[in-house]
Amino acid sequence: MLNSRLLAQFIAVAEELHFGRAAERIGIAQPPLSQAIQKLEALVGTALFVRNRRSVALTPAGRVFLAEAYQWLKFEDIAIMRAQAASDGTVGHLSLGFIGSTGYGYMPDLVGAFRRAYPHIRLRLVEMNTRDQVENLTTRHLDVGLLRLPLPGMSEGLLQTRAYRRDRLMAALHCDHPLAGSASIALSQLAGERFVAFSRKQIPAAHAQLIAACANAGFYPEIDQECTQIASIICLVAAGVAVALVSGNLSSLVHPNVRYVPLVDDLVFTAQQTAIAWRKGDDNPALASFMSVVAQLAD
Repeated sequence: MLNSRLLAQFIAVAEELHFGRAAERIGIAQPPLSQAIQKLEALVGTALFVRNRRSVALTPAGRVFLAEAYQWLKFEDIAIMRAQAASDGTVGHLSLGFIGSTGYGYMPDLVGAFRRAYPHIRLRLVEMNTRDQVENLTTRHLDVGLLRLPLPGMSEGLLQTRAYRRDRLMAALHCDHPLAGSASIALSQLAGERFVAFSRKQIPAAHAQLIAACANAGFYPEIDQECTQIASIICLVAAGVAVALVSGNLSSLVHPNVRYVPLVDDLVFTAQQTAIAWRKGDDNPALASFMSVVAQLAD
């Protein structure tokens, strides 16, 4: 069977073109080296050297085989170095789930910092809501998630979380809405408005937060539309169909027909916590590298 030792012996003879010097160079006796080359030629199925009492020369097949032998040993060295780097968390693979609303500020900043710090870790990004991220984390289809707390109960005991960013809800209003020019408003000023909300079925936590926040402000929201994507919510606001409560980091999602207005309400239900989630006991070195970047950027 072809192996690195046999290739190194062949390369020594090919470079020295002398069995005695080649044997001395690699630290073995000449007869075992000659036997090794004979074994290699039998394995390849053709002569690699032309030998006589005065000289040793490579055959055409030997010259081709020498080039391939160099590549073989080079790839072996690369494989070793990459394995060592993977163990150190400087190369490898990492799959990151993120909720759509974090794509406006949080996720790009985090991913950009991670790629600058660890350019040789291959990162796969997948947009998913919190519930789907939890499911894919537990089934090992994701390594780490950027999502909203609290997590669904099915994650209990399986996942770890770390708080990342905390922000406040704000009102998204059509530019012609009477309150669109306000510096800030109380949530109670939106009583009687039609709301567009995240889907109760697909994104239950965000849906429930809207209801709880409005209830604390003294009214029950009239939910006229439901969406699964934040971009769809903003489009409906832009169309003048409804108003919405959205995460404060979405102010970078500019639409000419939409105005974002901060809420003066300082209630638990008007705050949102973004977190990082991963499997307990996951020993992927690339995950440890990712978490080191999270530690630098987290609030």
